[in-house]
Amino acid sequence: MDTFLGALVEGILHGGIYALLALGLVVIYKSSHVFNIAHGEIMMFLAYFMVFLVSSQDLPIGLSFLLVIAVGAGVGLACERIFLRPLIGKPMLITFMVALVMGILIRSIAILWHGGAPQTIALFPSGYIRVGDLSFSSTLVWSFVIALAMFLLFMLVFRYSKVGLGMRCVAEDHQTSQSLGIDVKKVFALSWAIGGSMAAIGGVLLGSLTIVDSDTLGLFALVRALPVLLLGGLESVPGALVGGLIIGVTEILASTYIDPHIHGFRELLPFILIVAVLMITPHGLFGLKRIERV
Repeated sequence: MDTFLGALVEGILHGGIYALLALGLVVIYKSSHVFNIAHGEIMMFLAYFMVFLVSSQDLPIGLSFLLVIAVGAGVGLACERIFLRPLIGKPMLITFMVALVMGILIRSIAILWHGGAPQTIALFPSGYIRVGDLSFSSTLVWSFVIALAMFLLFMLVFRYSKVGLGMRCVAEDHQTSQSLGIDVKKVFALSWAIGGSMAAIGGVLLGSLTIVDSDTLGLFALVRALPVLLLGGLESVPGALVGGLIIGVTEILASTYIDPHIHGFRELLPFILIVAVLMITPHGLFGLKRIERV
């Protein structure tokens, strides 16, 4: 029983972090209908920037984290302005390919700048937090707390603020929003800035849990976020949270009970789950089914 309960709680902790990784993708896709395949590489780049501030500039961890979030917003704005804004109205395949090239470029810059050598981020004190007979990595617990806090903060802003109202209007219909006086291009830029800041938080948290490596961190982040995104729905903010928790729990349970017998099943199970869900509901658990007039 303790083994199951421990795996369940650990899965929830991982799932909250996975939800944050997917949130940046949801925000960008919801407003601009661009699937930012470069999101993982942006996370990796910003994690390296965190290493640079802490190791090379000797800045405090907290200040460095805030600076990385601000730089992440700037990176998101730059990506939208330079690469994606000229492609507004173009077919989705073109924007996808441009985002793919953008990710390759960002990864190349990170390698040239930092040499691509693996680094570590000591964001939280090492050790374990005990709850009864169970113990969990303090880094994992505090990463979950930050991820959940950022997720809930965004949901409050998105639901109740004027900025959030504009984003929701643009997500529903670009042309109608423009006719109502909403500056759609500014909303696009804001969405990419928020997506960039989410990438910064996710990249630093993920780097503190694993290692910051130009070869693996970006891909690892994307592979963890993609099942969450597809399961919850490409345009659903609550779906990202629910999808993250489901993926996290199934992954850790598979690691605990199935991986000892079928090695690597932990990595495979989320995608099996996605295929099963999408066969039943192609838009994900919370995705919107758009009705097109002909």
